Amino acid sequence: MVLRVSIPSFRKVKDDEDSYTVFLLDVWAGGQHNVIEKRYSEFEELHKQLKKIMKTPEFPPKKVLKWNSKVLEQRRMGLENYIQGILEFDPLPWALFVFLETEQITEEYEKNEEEKSTTHQPMIVFDANAYLYPSEKDSLPDIVNDGVMIGFYSNTESFLP
Repeated sequence: MVLRVSIPSFRKVKDDEDSYTVFLLDVWAGGQHNVIEKRYSEFEELHKQLKKIMKTPEFPPKKVLKWNSKVLEQRRMGLENYIQGILEFDPLPWALFVFLETEQITEEYEKNEEEKSTTHQPMIVFDANAYLYPSEKDSLPDIVNDGVMIGFYSNTESFLP
């Protein structure tokens, strides 16, 4: 499956008394597009999981001035570089698919592939030995075979005008 991810932007979310920043991720998986939002802490959790199973790219550090838009833009770029670095690994870790919420996309893609399977019966069937033995029930000459035989085995001068 082709997987493409970018982090084009971030936004501030105010939830009752709590406010935090989410990063918007554009995820293209299996030909389908999905936009998800993830907090920095969710990226940290992914990083902790991936460190256990692979050598990860550099993870952007948490800054004290988290509401400064310049710092948030640097963090966004760092997180995008981090994700791009992980996407270079082969095979991709399953934790990444879970993080990017592509399980449902993958299931839908596989379901669509099953539905695309052929449902019709073949129209023409050839006997496996059709060209090994001459057919005795044909009343018409085999002009293709005759033409090939003449082309290979007869004198080419006889065909010139």
